Amino acid sequence: MSVIKFRIRSVGDNATIYVRFALGRNVDLEKKTGYLIKAKDWSKDRKKQGIILRNDELKALQVKLDRMAVFLREACNNDTAQGIELNSDWLQTQIDLFHNKKPIAQKDLLTNYISKYIAEAPYKLNAKRELGLSEGRIRNLKLFQNTILKYEAEALNGKSIVIKDVNVRFADNFKKWLFDKNYSANYVGKNISNLRAVCTDAAKNEIEVSPQLNHIKFLSESKPPEDIVYLNEEELEAIRKVPLTRESLINARKWLLLGCLLGQRGSDLLSINAQNIKDINGIKIIELRQGKTGKIVAIPLLPEATEIIEHGMPYKISMVHFNEYIKEVCEAAKINTPIKGRQKLKNGVATIKDIFPKWKVVSSHVCRRSFATNFYGKIPTPILMSITGHGTENMFLKYIGKTSYDNAYQMLEYFSKIQN
Repeated sequence: MSVIKFRIRSVGDNATIYVRFALGRNVDLEKKTGYLIKAKDWSKDRKKQGIILRNDELKALQVKLDRMAVFLREACNNDTAQGIELNSDWLQTQIDLFHNKKPIAQKDLLTNYISKYIAEAPYKLNAKRELGLSEGRIRNLKLFQNTILKYEAEALNGKSIVIKDVNVRFADNFKKWLFDKNYSANYVGKNISNLRAVCTDAAKNEIEVSPQLNHIKFLSESKPPEDIVYLNEEELEAIRKVPLTRESLINARKWLLLGCLLGQRGSDLLSINAQNIKDINGIKIIELRQGKTGKIVAIPLLPEATEIIEHGMPYKISMVHFNEYIKEVCEAAKINTPIKGRQKLKNGVATIKDIFPKWKVVSSHVCRRSFATNFYGKIPTPILMSITGHGTENMFLKYIGKTSYDNAYQMLEYFSKIQN
């Protein structure tokens, strides 16, 4: 038989009344009843614990608690007969039903709506106003969903997040948890952006959202950036010359050197094959459609890139293996300069920010960034931007760790050459 008791935990004029529901050894639950009482009106006697019926108002409150107890016992009998699990969510649902509150539908839960959002990815408009989200965007959403599930488990004791509860306070708590987990400012920003995107989509589908949703913002500049990780010309020369015996590392080196001469994102780089190589008026180029921007770019092959390709295109490799192998290549080439960066020590754990030998923090991003950095000032910035796919000069300069002052110095150098 179920045991139902009421109690308060605090003293003062607004003490919350809790209900404890127990059934056998395996079910012992407690939730807020939704009722408040002055602590002085609650008996401190353990045997007589309950409301002191000193006036009509308190007697009326006692009647409400008695009715709630009857309601919970009836619900327990009905649901136990149907094999329904009696857990914390069940108790909260019964209390809500007792107060005639609309129970939370599954579609109102954040993680469920993220699943719906991902399932509908082929039919959603992307940033280019075209139909279908990219594979990269879908991977990012799945990662976001896993982060939310981890947040629910660790910070909310397993409680599911309701979309309408995603307000400024929730976002601030979520951001703090992410930073405490040592996630980068960039990663935190992406999570807040995804949070807003999913909730905004829910609002379009007539799901209740917080009126504060549009006030949830995140400025990545609030956290200092890590060092810009790129390979300079001396380091690239060391990588070219280092003796390697494993075929997988030799192949990864080809991709790495080629990537630093083509300036493409890792996913675009590793999709290049012989069909992308064109010959226009005797000039060899690589032509491809960038996955993120959708733009078609034509990149002239520099002599070093031509030499790599003439010895045979590198064979297909996954991004995971590429990131793994180029670290080994750079370690063999003694790319050991200390640099501030991030490294994942093991799967399922946030990256660690610290000072590492450069080879430890090298990843696919180094290709595009090395190209942009090494050719900055040698090739006009608009041409570099058209190859790397940056939308604005400000974004490009920030990407390679430059400022508008660097442009000014370039202009002065250019004019001094003209005058001479």
